[in-house]
Amino acid sequence: MQNKKFGILGLGISGIATVKFLLKQKLQFIAWDDSSDSRKKCESLLKEHKNSSQIVTKDNEAWQNIDYLVLSPGVPLYFPTPHPLVALAKKHQIKIICDLELFYLIYPNHTYIGITGTNGKSTTAALVHHILHTNNIPAKLVGNIGTPILSIEPSKDDIMVIEASSYQLDLIEKLKFNIAILLNITEDHLDRHGTMANYISAKCNIFKNQTKKELAIINFDNPITKKIFTAITERKIHTIPISTKSKLSKGISMLDDKIYDNINHNELAIEQNKSLLGTHNFENIVASYSAINSLKKINSSQIKEAINSYQGLDHRMQYLGMVNNMEFINDSKATNAESTENALKVFDNIYWIVGGLPKAGGITSLHPFFNKIRHAFIIGDAEKAFAKIFDKHSVQYTVAGSLDKAFELATNTASQDKGKKIKTILLSPACASFDQWKNFEERGCFFFNLAKKYIKK
Repeated sequence: MQNKKFGILGLGISGIATVKFLLKQKLQFIAWDDSSDSRKKCESLLKEHKNSSQIVTKDNEAWQNIDYLVLSPGVPLYFPTPHPLVALAKKHQIKIICDLELFYLIYPNHTYIGITGTNGKSTTAALVHHILHTNNIPAKLVGNIGTPILSIEPSKDDIMVIEASSYQLDLIEKLKFNIAILLNITEDHLDRHGTMANYISAKCNIFKNQTKKELAIINFDNPITKKIFTAITERKIHTIPISTKSKLSKGISMLDDKIYDNINHNELAIEQNKSLLGTHNFENIVASYSAINSLKKINSSQIKEAINSYQGLDHRMQYLGMVNNMEFINDSKATNAESTENALKVFDNIYWIVGGLPKAGGITSLHPFFNKIRHAFIIGDAEKAFAKIFDKHSVQYTVAGSLDKAFELATNTASQDKGKKIKTILLSPACASFDQWKNFEERGCFFFNLAKKYIKK
């Protein structure tokens, strides 16, 4: 790779990680970001390292002479229109790759476990890593979960546990996952991919370079992934179907807190874990079990103990505590209706904080669970659309506007309910956060602080 020329487009979190990685590898590159602030940050790094790599403008001919264009996730690849430097790279047949691909080109000999899906991939990736770490198996948790893969220094024996987004998978060329997990696919990210066909194609790239020596774990319950299972099986890849709805005679299932492994002829009872509530988490558990079990490094009882000790991720049905029969749940990561449905299935007597930047379809699909809502509090740009839906289904609601106002109204309303039943103050927006927040993490942290302060009063 020493003789290769690199270009970096996008200097956000992953782009800066790429800059630091190439500097450490002593590889030369050019870079660009449409934001002057991001360019200044990169320039400071170059000066600090006394490196001859440089920021060059979009019209510089140097872009025509690179071998690889490392593209950050937020930069348009093809929809609605490709970034000018992407179009240039395609014109000159320059390889466009993501950070995962670059890491693999440098470190091809590690074991790679990839996890993707519209929902659940962060929890599954974190759970796989937790099981490995708890049993003293060296592993790194990286990717879309928040730690750029190029920011870590791998040791020789590390297993790379990667949450892979569709944005990253769009740019896979040689990366081969030893174990690839596909959890589910529902409509999402069409603002990036344009069509469902493009989105599905990107997700399927997780299996792109697999052969019969590698393993594909695919959810058999989701209509889209079930079709993918058939296609992958025809490629003679070793494939395990998983289910949370039925016992698969040639697969692995989880029903009623028990894993039924009909491949290895094993049954495993799983204790209820407050960080893994809901049947949707059965999918995350059975996928994690299937991946870890295939490594043949630890036994099923060790896997079970690790699952029981898992503490969960922030902002994903995160239990924050209880006071005066009110429990507080931070589910800020629920940025679409499918994710919020999982929370509404689990809890009762819900005081629901919902809203933000609505996605296609809104919350119409959630109406079967509206009878569990004691009162809804709408925030953000979704005000008019969600109020109309609640009016149609006779759901009591208040337009709160902001999250702090919604929290105040929710706790005041719930505290007036003197019944003995537990009341759930639930932030599960079913919307993107970008109308009022930088991201779902910032939104969730704000709710977290409100709840903790209220509980301590």
